[in-house]
Formats: sequence, C-alpha cells, structure tokens
Amino acid sequence: MTNVKTQASVQTAPAPWPTLAAAELAAHPGNFRDIEAPADLLADVKGNGVVEPLYVVRTHGDVPQIIDGFQRLAAALAAGLEAVPVTPRPVIRIDALTPHPENAREDLDINAPFVDSLRCEGCRIPVKIQRLDGGVLQVNDGNRRYFGGQDAGLTHLPYEWEDDDRDAAGQFLDMITTAQHRKPLTQGEMTAAMFSAAEAGAQVGRIAKAAGVRQKDVKTVVKVKNDKALSGAVANSAYAWTFDQLAALSEFADDAEALTAITKAAEDEDAADEIDWTIQIERTKREKQAKAEAHRAELEKAGQKVRDMTELSERATPVWRLRTPDGERITTEDHAECQGQVWVLEEDDDEKLKPYCTSPVLYGHAEPGSSLGGNGTKNAAEKEAEKAARAAVKKGNLEWDAAEGRRRQWLADMVKRRNLPKDTTNTLTAHINAALLAGTWGICDDLNKEPTTEILATLLGITGDKAKYRTNFPDHVAKDPRRAVQLQWAALAAVREKHATRSAWRTDAQRAPWARNPTGRWFEILEALGYQLTPIEQAVKDDEPYDPYKKKRAAITASAAPEQADQMPADGEQPAADAAAA
Repeated sequence: MTNVKTQASVQTAPAPWPTLAAAELAAHPGNFRDIEAPADLLADVKGNGVVEPLYVVRTHGDVPQIIDGFQRLAAALAAGLEAVPVTPRPVIRIDALTPHPENAREDLDINAPFVDSLRCEGCRIPVKIQRLDGGVLQVNDGNRRYFGGQDAGLTHLPYEWEDDDRDAAGQFLDMITTAQHRKPLTQGEMTAAMFSAAEAGAQVGRIAKAAGVRQKDVKTVVKVKNDKALSGAVANSAYAWTFDQLAALSEFADDAEALTAITKAAEDEDAADEIDWTIQIERTKREKQAKAEAHRAELEKAGQKVRDMTELSERATPVWRLRTPDGERITTEDHAECQGQVWVLEEDDDEKLKPYCTSPVLYGHAEPGSSLGGNGTKNAAEKEAEKAARAAVKKGNLEWDAAEGRRRQWLADMVKRRNLPKDTTNTLTAHINAALLAGTWGICDDLNKEPTTEILATLLGITGDKAKYRTNFPDHVAKDPRRAVQLQWAALAAVREKHATRSAWRTDAQRAPWARNPTGRWFEILEALGYQLTPIEQAVKDDEPYDPYKKKRAAITASAAPEQADQMPADGEQPAADAAAA
C-alpha cells in the first residue's frame, strides 16, 4: 500500500486502502469539479492526509470515475498530495453506525477466527443500514459484522441502504431471510477454494485467517492437492474429508496399499469412524515396520546373520520349537552359538525378527512335530482351514494392537488435562479408592513391574532417559495439585493396561480367561468414562467371540501369525505374572 504524504512532509500510517495518483484522477474531466474544498477539510488533509477513501469505479475503457469524494480530491490537489486512498465500493465509518437494538441473534459468536478473517481481508459483505429520525444510521442487517469489525480494528464497513418503504416488521423479516438464505461452503468446497487461493498467490497465513483455520490445515490442503496420488484419492471420493484426515492421508503418500485402504473406508456408511480406524490400523502397521527395521539393524550391527523367509529351506525351524536329543527345550540363549542360527522376519507386520535354525538335524537338535511350512498328514481342507484361522488371528492381532495405541492415547490425553469435570473426578477417585482399599486391581503385584513402568511413562508423556528410572517419575510431571487424581489414575491405568494383552481377545484354543475377564471389566470402566470401544474391544467387554472378517473392517489388509501353542499355558492354568505381561 502507498503511504500518503502531504506537502508539509507529514506522513500518515499506512492506509488500509489501495491508492490512485491524484493527478491521474484529475486528468479525467468527469472527476474534476470547479469547486473549492472547505477550509476545515483542507486543513485536515494538510495535516493528516486523506483519511476517508474516495469511492471510485472503473468505467468503459478502465477509466477511474469518482462516485463520491470530489471535495476530498480537490483538497488533496490543493495540499499537493501525490496519491489518495480509494475504494471500489461504498463504505461508511463504523463509528457513524448504531446497532439494531433488537437484533434477532442472541449470540453473535464474535470468535477469534471471525475477527482474524475481518482483520486480514476486511468485511466483504455489505451491512444494510437505514436512516432513522434524528439522523441515526441503524444497522438492520449485519450486526455481527458491525461488532466483529470493531474488534478487528476496522474503521469502515461496506454498506447498502435499506429500502425506504421497509417498515419495522420488514426489518425483522430481513434478519430471518438473510440468515436462512446463507449456505456455508461444504468441507470439499472450502478445501478447493483454499487451494485455488494458494495457486493464485495467496500466502498460507492470509488464507488461514480468511478461512478461520490453522495454518497447518492450509499447508495440508496444499500438500494434498499438489500430490497426484493424494489428490486423486480425495477427488474420487464423495466423502467430505476433515483437515486432520487429510493430514493423516498425506502420511501415506508413498504407500499405495495404505491409500487404497483408507479411501475404501470412505465408502462406508459410517465413513468418519471407519476412516479414523483404518488410519490407526495403517499407522500401527507402519510403526511395526519401523521397529522391525530397527531390530534388524541392531542384529546386523551385532554380527548376526539375517535372512528373508524365502531364503530358508523347509528344514529351517524356529528356535522355540527345538529340543535337545533328551527332549529338553532349547532357549534362544542356548542356541546363540549354533552355526545354523539365522534371524528372520516371519510376518510383514512383526515388530521383531525371530531366531531360526537352518537345519536342526545337521546341528544336532531334535524338532517335535512338523518343520517350517509342513502340515504333516493333513488333507487339503484341513490345511486351508488352518491357513484361514492363522489369517484371522493375524488380522485380529493387528486390530488389537491398533486399538491399544488408540486407547492409550485417549488415556494419555485424559492424564494431561489440568481440570476434569467434577463427575469424572469423582468417578476416578472412587476407582482409586477401590483399588487401594479393596485390593481388587492387583496393585501390589504389578505396580512396579517393568511392563507397567513402560506403559506409565507413555501415559505420563515421559520419554527418553527420563523414562528409565521409575523413582524419578515424580520429578518429571507437573506439580499442580489439581492433577493429583489424574496422576494416580495413570498409575492404576498402567497396571490394567499391562494385563490387556493380545491373548485377551482370543476365544479359540489359545483363550486366556485370566487376561480376558479383567480386561473386559477394564474396558467397561473406560466406556463409562467416555471412551468409545472399537469392535474388538467391545467383543472382549461383552465376552463374545471376535471374528475380524465378520466386522465392517474391509479396509484392513494385514493379518498376524497365531500365538504358538507351546508358549501358552494349558487351558485353565494361571500363568506367572511376568508371562501374562509379555
């Protein structure tokens, strides 16, 4: 914007208006009037420049034509100003207006995004005003813009006159019809307009203020629109993607399979929940892949041999299945010096590689049952049934892990809150008292176990070296006494989460009622606190079998290997506490 200078070298603050050269305006005969500016106006212009913009429109041939402001132009020329502020539409000073005393809106909702939008882009929609007896200029329509403009520091608003024959009843009817006729942009229309604005050169901050959204939301929209795969995925969907979902979608720009799964979820009748759940699944898979890559790097650095499953022969056998000639179990530590030991990633979504012996017979081990890939004397139907069961368990395990991540994030968010609703605080206090006084939560046995400590660090947001020493946890959390209940609750939640292992969802031969029953009660508590259970958690709470293929989870593409029977306790046997937490 051009700074307005006076002949006396007085410089005003930058004007919120575009400017035109005074000489250019005066060069057109229709703008020059043989008039003399009033003395008070000329004195004001000499001292402060032209404050009120001239209302100028462009006529045929792009000629600037003054509609209102002839005296101000005359004063500017007399004062020797180089340029004057102009506006392409009529505006009026806010301080000349009076709000309607009986505005229909009880809550004008003058929020920060609305004010920021006005401050950034000005008021784009004219207010409708009426001249009353005594010269009062009343705002009949646009009271929210009137008050919001004041908060935004605007000096003027665009306006139009109310019809002269509009009575008081008509004013109220106008309030109804103008509100009823306004239709907000859909989410898709909003994102398209934001992208078009960016393409036209608008900066991220300007778009964010105009749209009343976060700058990171604008950046997300631009990123998605500029990426061919992401833009195509969104464009081919009728679903109105939220900014957070678009941001999550952009995480998988390099993963065609994940993009397909997420966009497929958008076709569901409960698309919002289905998309969020599928995103959680895909994030869980990616986290597992990252952990597996880190474990592989660790093994290779230690000099261990790492192989792909496809490189192993049918003789290769996982170490957990090996026995000595006397029938004793061979542990991973026992097998570490065997020349046939290699490490492999059994399944794509495993977090760790597992040790195998490439040839048990050659290296003097006994191996009960069938070797890798063998099915003994099972017929084709039995083999197919076994394969389907393994796939269902694999898929269920993945869903369980995804639900666990979602659930613990919900718990962590609760713990972070400084103030909780009174009813929630009272409920948590009752659970804490029951756990400590009635001794029904296993606090004495499990509070200080290593798995509990790891979970508690996550719920408290303690990371890195700070998470290693439990005795220092109190030093790393807020000392605000108002959070005492949340911190105590975090300790109890960590104990319950320690027992909510994969085995809790199984109802097949690997069922574990010692894990399932308390986990179901835990989920019932969380649901009562407002947590929305996923289908697999709901099945545990209701003590019903869970088949991932019978749920509406078509977008989930991965599956997981079943737990090994040799590693599980016999039916009805109570495992050791540490084993249950593994």
